Amino acid sequence: MNTRNLILFALTIFMFFSCKSETEKPKAEYNQKANELIAQLISEGNCECILEIPEESMIELDTLESPNFEYVNYYMKRLSLKNKKELDSLNNLSKKFVLDTKILKRSNIKIIKRDSLRILNKDINFYTKTCKNLKYLIKPIFNKEFNIAVIDYGESGMCLRLEKQIFVFKKNKWNRK
Repeated sequence: MNTRNLILFALTIFMFFSCKSETEKPKAEYNQKANELIAQLISEGNCECILEIPEESMIELDTLESPNFEYVNYYMKRLSLKNKKELDSLNNLSKKFVLDTKILKRSNIKIIKRDSLRILNKDINFYTKTCKNLKYLIKPIFNKEFNIAVIDYGESGMCLRLEKQIFVFKKNKWNRK
């Protein structure tokens, strides 16, 4: 009886750690690919400062800003997903995103806190005092293979929202679709 309990215990421990590593792999891959895409966007653009990335996912922000927006169809089509469950799973990965600040330090890019922006934005000379090229970005959403991404990125302070950008990873580089 003792051997049987020991075997069951060992099997339970094995299953616990196996499941944990399976869920950690997509999160690590998400962070790696998101940071690669962000690094490339920063290096290609004229960027001195970046607005703090919101905690909410792109879909959560879409829902808050435009409750009638058909985000499910929009993202499923662009990411070639089969159903909403796949989209939800991929969207949840962005909730644990950690920005690699080394990317910003290498390029001498400052992060502007969102709260300070609200206070300082009342000053007519805010952009020239703080930084001339303030960009914003929202955490991207990827397809299952992490080779197609949808990201909301651009100049901060623009009243006009631009279309989200779609990138495809080919030949070790993110290319606009």
